Amino acid sequence: MHGTNQYPGQRMERFFVYLALVSAATAQFLIDIQQKFMVTAVGSDILLPCTVTPPLSGVGLEVRWFHDLFHNVAFLLKDGNEDRQQQSPDYRGRAFMLAGPDKGNLSLSLRQVRLSDAGKYHCFVENTITQGSDEGIMTLTVVGLGTPPLVAVALQGSSVVLSCSSEEWFPEPTMFWVIGNEEPVPANHSAKKNTSSGLFQVQSNIHLQDASGGHVYCGLRHPVTKTETGVYVSVSDDIFPRASPWAITFWIFLIFSLCDLALLSWFFYSKQKEKERQLQARYVYAESLEREVEWRKISIIKESILFDPSTAFCGLLVSPDSRTISTTDVVQDVPQNEERFDTEPCVLCQAAFQSGTHYWETEILERNGEFWSLGIASKSVRRTGGQRECPEALIYAIRGTREGYYALYTPPVPIVFEPGRIQRVGTYLDYDQGKVSFYDVDTYRLLHTFTERFSEPVYPFYYVGPGIAFSLNP
Repeated sequence: MHGTNQYPGQRMERFFVYLALVSAATAQFLIDIQQKFMVTAVGSDILLPCTVTPPLSGVGLEVRWFHDLFHNVAFLLKDGNEDRQQQSPDYRGRAFMLAGPDKGNLSLSLRQVRLSDAGKYHCFVENTITQGSDEGIMTLTVVGLGTPPLVAVALQGSSVVLSCSSEEWFPEPTMFWVIGNEEPVPANHSAKKNTSSGLFQVQSNIHLQDASGGHVYCGLRHPVTKTETGVYVSVSDDIFPRASPWAITFWIFLIFSLCDLALLSWFFYSKQKEKERQLQARYVYAESLEREVEWRKISIIKESILFDPSTAFCGLLVSPDSRTISTTDVVQDVPQNEERFDTEPCVLCQAAFQSGTHYWETEILERNGEFWSLGIASKSVRRTGGQRECPEALIYAIRGTREGYYALYTPPVPIVFEPGRIQRVGTYLDYDQGKVSFYDVDTYRLLHTFTERFSEPVYPFYYVGPGIAFSLNP
């Protein structure tokens, strides 16, 4: 009994040591958000900082960046592989992780920031093996910093009207005028919100009876960043109207002279624009004819290819004639083999090319689809886990989305294209020269060309996004 007696202070000390050991055993890692609040401008790129201590292996680890709600996924990393199936369409092609848990850096790169990106971002990490998890939260504020103000001068009766305008603001800025060295004069201004971008356009007017102030300043102040921008206008006394017969005669003569000059300028301008339109029409016709001739030379070797059902993801449905493939909500009961894609909705074709030139056409059947990809893939392309289409992954493809078209490099490169949607894509492969080119069959326009020396057979490759169907034209 002698060794069991303890003082109350000793028992409390041992209790806190026990709690510390339990906490250390269960926490396992710590998530840190270095900046809890960040402000950025519309259209800019930003890095949302997040670190994990100590650095962790990707095995059994899930790193989830989500915006406000858990299911609104900006970026998801599972077992070291990016999972784009659960990624929100708003972040596809814009959100990337530059490092990884093995480096201790989970920072998220967000490109071309939109107003809708504002809100809370959660860096949530869970070890599915040990069931340990931690989370960091930051708030992102998105603003529009506005364009430099523009001031217009007009006469209205015996006074001069100054009109100050600016656009691309968010939130709506505060406008004010300063006349001479006086105190700022609050202005009643009008604001109009752009329905597509959500940014504000503002305007304010002020009337001057004389030039006693010498100069006038139009200022705008941002309500979030508190930054101010403005422009000075020097107002001369000579600009104000005078009740003089000679002045009236001068202004009438000036107005008629300006009208004559405007009519003469418009005449020569119209003639010049007509010549430019004719030259442009001839150039467009010649360019279109040249594209059509080039495409017809290629299309002579058009081949008939078929989808290979043994490689198709289980969520894809291949038609009996192997010429059409589409997504389905019913998971297919298909045999498992090493050739089949087990995670991404991808499929290869039966044809393997390892020499010569080849050409085939694909029709894109969109039913409110989000995105799709098509191109070629090398024989040893990875079939398991998440898939990133890029030359480093042995995939040479283009992607179509609702926003536009891209050549799939790292990062993707936009394809400049006339308004409208691509309905049919022609793929031309010159294996020996190491080139694969993509054409819009309806306009004969060359979309993009990859250059690569191939060392093994290649297959036609397709990524069938939600609501998309492909048809191989015979």
